[in-house]
Amino acid sequence: YDPLEEYLSFVSNGGFSVDGVLTDHPLTASEAIGCFTNLNTSRKTDHGNILIISHNGASGDYPDCTDLAYEKAVGDGADVIDCSIEMTKDGIPICMSSINLYDSTDVQNSKFSSLASVVPEIQTKPGIFTFNLTWEEISTLRPKITHPYHDFVRNPRYANQGKFFKLSDFLTYAKDKDLSGIMIIMKNAAFMAKSLGFDVVDLVTTALSNAGYDNMDPTTKNNKEIMIQSKDSAVLVKLKQRLTQCKLVYSLPLKVGDVSDSCVADIKKFADAVIVDRESVFAESKGFIIRKSKVVEDVQSAGLAVYVEVFRNEYVSPPVDFFADGTVEINNYVQLVHVDGFITDFPKTVRRYKMNTCTRQGDGTSTSMKQVPIGDLAQLLDAECSTGGMLPALAPMPVLNSSDVIEPPLPAAEPKSAAGSSATNACVVGVLAPPPLFSSSREYVLLATLLLLQML
Repeated sequence: YDPLEEYLSFVSNGGFSVDGVLTDHPLTASEAIGCFTNLNTSRKTDHGNILIISHNGASGDYPDCTDLAYEKAVGDGADVIDCSIEMTKDGIPICMSSINLYDSTDVQNSKFSSLASVVPEIQTKPGIFTFNLTWEEISTLRPKITHPYHDFVRNPRYANQGKFFKLSDFLTYAKDKDLSGIMIIMKNAAFMAKSLGFDVVDLVTTALSNAGYDNMDPTTKNNKEIMIQSKDSAVLVKLKQRLTQCKLVYSLPLKVGDVSDSCVADIKKFADAVIVDRESVFAESKGFIIRKSKVVEDVQSAGLAVYVEVFRNEYVSPPVDFFADGTVEINNYVQLVHVDGFITDFPKTVRRYKMNTCTRQGDGTSTSMKQVPIGDLAQLLDAECSTGGMLPALAPMPVLNSSDVIEPPLPAAEPKSAAGSSATNACVVGVLAPPPLFSSSREYVLLATLLLLQML
């Protein structure tokens, strides 16, 4: 799912070049031939400070959070690779994109399939969760590549390849790689403490210390910026008291239309950067952009960096306004929104954009690298469509206020005797115990009497 790569393989592969291409997407072909042939790292644009942050590694190419996904992300030029923390039954923090193993492994086809349960604090549907299995048991599962768009099957050759990492493995792997930093993502911390007895904050800080990340020489290339992300402000408040050298990143709720000044001020007390989803930046209706919000601008005005997620290559990912072209989308987030970084399934696509030769050339700028007039297509549809054919009205998106951000402190983690098994209010939906043969004691007495008479 990389149209630019396909065009470049025909016009700039060193062995031959065709004389032309026939295409349904002339903009992408022009972009490939005019801006990305013969790329040279010495000809970068002035977008060098934009961070490229992986999303579960290079998860567009390999299963999430596997060694293959991380190797691909590093090789494709990611500045930061990420580890989303989940906990095993035996208390080991691991890198896993979802707490539900259904999402990223073949657990439903394994010998553990009978462990399916519902955990209301996590989700309403049954699942088999990381805390149901030990690390040794999880290591026996096969990874499963994710498909954000079900009609598009990613990389079938490697759909079940790779091995998972413990957090300690991830930290060791990243330490000597050519990266500017790592991002550790903490989710479900309150649930882990209250229901499972795991203090995730303590486990992560201990792992960082054991791996030597609290004693790095800033003058060496091995020095890494440690970024810790959470959507729970209580986690970041606790971390701020412990890890003064880490960059704390707050993940905003999805589809936020605006952020109040008081809310931004409160976020700044415990975070250094913010993550925003794409639909909070460009409000869409049926795939058409209706308007651009001021969320990024307002947060940056307070001195906080803003990273936007999640960028993908599949042509159905960008809004129609960006011409089904991931590079056009990236360019508009750079030129029009001025983001500080991208969180992406395909780090190579963003890295290649940063090396292109066509941005900011005045009147000679390539058409593909010019800013897209936001909302023009929607207005054209409104003007041209007959009654009933116009885009549906877009409901107002909520404003994020201080009350949406401030949380009570995390509960204390109380060790459980069997963490991850009976520690939750899970309803087991797998193999059920057989019903009793008899429903009352009278039936047992009657049976005993009959057997005695038979013996006599």
